[in-house]
Amino acid sequence: MKVLLLNPPICIQDVYGRFAQLASFQPPTGLAHLAGYLLQYGHEVEIIDANCLSITIEDIVKEIKKYPPDLVGLYTISYNYPVIEKLSKSIREAVPMLKMVAGGPHATFMPEQTLHETPIDFCVMGEGEETLHELVEHLEVGAKDFSDIPGMAYRTFEGEIKKNGERVRVKELDDLPYPAIHLLPPLHKYKLYLLHHKRTPYFSVASSRGCPYKCVFCETPSGKIVRAHSAEYTADYLQFLEKKHGVKEIHFVDDTFTLNEKRIFKLTELMHQKNIDLSWYGTAHANVKNMDVFKAMKSAGCWIAAVGIESGSQKVIDMLDKGTTKERMKATCEGVLAAGLKLKTFFVLGNPGDTVDTIDETIEFAKSLKGHFPVFSLMTPYPGAPLYENAEKYGIFDRSGFDKLKIATDDPVFIPFGLTKEILIKKQKQAFRDLYFNPAMIFRHLVGLSSPMDAIKLTKAFKAYLAAQFTFMNVQAKSSS
Repeated sequence: MKVLLLNPPICIQDVYGRFAQLASFQPPTGLAHLAGYLLQYGHEVEIIDANCLSITIEDIVKEIKKYPPDLVGLYTISYNYPVIEKLSKSIREAVPMLKMVAGGPHATFMPEQTLHETPIDFCVMGEGEETLHELVEHLEVGAKDFSDIPGMAYRTFEGEIKKNGERVRVKELDDLPYPAIHLLPPLHKYKLYLLHHKRTPYFSVASSRGCPYKCVFCETPSGKIVRAHSAEYTADYLQFLEKKHGVKEIHFVDDTFTLNEKRIFKLTELMHQKNIDLSWYGTAHANVKNMDVFKAMKSAGCWIAAVGIESGSQKVIDMLDKGTTKERMKATCEGVLAAGLKLKTFFVLGNPGDTVDTIDETIEFAKSLKGHFPVFSLMTPYPGAPLYENAEKYGIFDRSGFDKLKIATDDPVFIPFGLTKEILIKKQKQAFRDLYFNPAMIFRHLVGLSSPMDAIKLTKAFKAYLAAQFTFMNVQAKSSS
């Protein structure tokens, strides 16, 4: 069966706003995993990454009309839902009988609404390898009943929308084939974060799935039960990326990369044994117990680690149900820096329970952590997150359109009681200004330069940041005049 997997076009300006120059579009590894799974069963698979190739909806429809597949798969994420609507309707008009299936976070958490509002025929909920394969097998034999495929919602031939039960997630990740990277565009074509890579080609790696934590702002399509590739499988895969595809840098996109510290120690040991020469980016939860794990990561090529902090107020941290404390967060960040790694920290302003005082506390806490890349986002509840269901309990939430749920925005959709949109925007600007125009921050970056290319990228990033700030000030001046 011929299957086309699509990563729909996204306007980087719409998603990242004034920070577009600093943003990134990375390879759609999820589609490559699906393709690799289908290929092992003899199906013909193609991937079109519209973002990387700058392909429009019109281009995609022309290609499909010229070479129609048997099934089109669409990756969905909430802030790009308007594009999904337009693209799926355009495909239906061009090839009326073509079947369409949607997957990804939005289809996982909003399957019935997606089927109701678009001509999409099927929605895969959660991890898609087995569900998509069973759907393809059903379509190949002309089946009309899909009620026996767990993890899927669908529209019947009579137009009724049905949602099947959940699928038991893959327990042994090592049994899965490698992703079909050869079906993606050349890796050098992808736009990477300006300051968050040392070398190219670059690729994203998920060495585990799931997250055990219960943060109210987070949606986890892979569920709360964490399953991980073995250290041996992961090391072999990294060597495959390096030798077969020429990859020089990777980003571990695991929700909880350091959760099993024993596995990380074993992985770094194997990377040494196999002489794997990769620079890489890892993430860490604030509950790291053995700080030596960061030294092991550093020795195996890691140069930067990211920690989700969210708030500097313990009261707000507790309301977010993060399951940690400021003291643990600080200790983890100190462990990252002590290992000689650069530190990226994530903060959210406008959380449930936030006030001007707690936001100021967050900004001061961010300074105390001495990170290299603090990021201050505005709270945006996404479908699938507990906060999406009860946001009005804590503030005003604009539910007028999924396109408002952006990664970076000058127009916050969630405003906690007691705050205003203007206060949130002002505080976000203050946070970036206070951190990045801080002499200590500037010194950290200057002493951390290791090559002329680092200096060039730092200069470009500084210019882009200044442009973003001045754009921001101009927009605010116009809106208040």
